[in-house]
Amino acid sequence: MIQVVRKGLFLILVVIAFVLGTQNPALVKVDYIIASSEVPLASLMSLCVVFGLVLGLLLGIGKITQLKRQIRQQQRVNQSTQRTAVND
Repeated sequence: MIQVVRKGLFLILVVIAFVLGTQNPALVKVDYIIASSEVPLASLMSLCVVFGLVLGLLLGIGKITQLKRQIRQQQRVNQSTQRTAVND
């Protein structure tokens, strides 16, 4: 069931991206630090969305890793506490 929902959500996002891309064919000027160029608005929006997703995933993975490390440490503390309580 979850896979169906994920596939449906993905399909909806693809359709939204397609609609935004077809509705925004205009060229926009993008100024970089050194140069500038004209890029289709749809491409610029897509690039920004992908960059945001990658950044969010990296930050999310970092936080998840940190929390898993804390869980392992707490489990070790709990196990040692249980051992000492049983031995007393």
